[in-house]
Amino acid sequence: LPQGAQRPRICHVPEFSTSAGAEAVEVARLAGLVLDEWQQFVLFNALGERADGKWAAQTVGLAVARQNGKDSILEALELLCLFVLGVPLINHTAHQQKTATSHFKRLLRLIEGVPEFDRRVLKAPRGKGNEAIELRGGQEIFFATRAGGGGRGLTADLQLYNEAMYLSEQDRASLAPTMAARSMTGNIQTWYVGSAVDELDPAQDGVPFAQVRESGIAQKNGVA
Repeated sequence: LPQGAQRPRICHVPEFSTSAGAEAVEVARLAGLVLDEWQQFVLFNALGERADGKWAAQTVGLAVARQNGKDSILEALELLCLFVLGVPLINHTAHQQKTATSHFKRLLRLIEGVPEFDRRVLKAPRGKGNEAIELRGGQEIFFATRAGGGGRGLTADLQLYNEAMYLSEQDRASLAPTMAARSMTGNIQTWYVGSAVDELDPAQDGVPFAQVRESGIAQKNGVA
């Protein structure tokens, strides 16, 4: 490894043939987002593709300490899926509205910084709780808080659970039917991203996040 390179203490990656990770890094760089080596490592391994072109990891779990660059990974992923892969619908959920709104604003600034990307935006409503970006080609990304059922009813191709340490089983169950319907015909991927669950904090349910971690440790197929 290069001197100073960081690698996760626990890491499982399903076998894959190719990866869209390099494209994610490049599209982020084009938008002015330069990723650290460890962030590139995450994207390269999480975006591995099987021989049939579908994701090797249908489920991705990323546990990193607070304020260490998790959101930049999600921003690079979202830019890739919107502008390169043409993913029809992305659902980005967070525990708090301010987190979802902040991510929406950062992603929109990255897009507006690239004229080619900005021209492809049809609309980007900014009303609190209604933030979204829709491209002229029909691709959409929605930003919602899980409180009050945000994101339910969306048949997303890419489901992102930010602040996953606050994700309850009830929250995940409410979104599971829409993801199941999409998985029958599409190429879906679900990301759980957050910091380690604090068992002393009653607000941090975190059971689904812990289950993803356990599946990775057990080297379950389709989990990274």
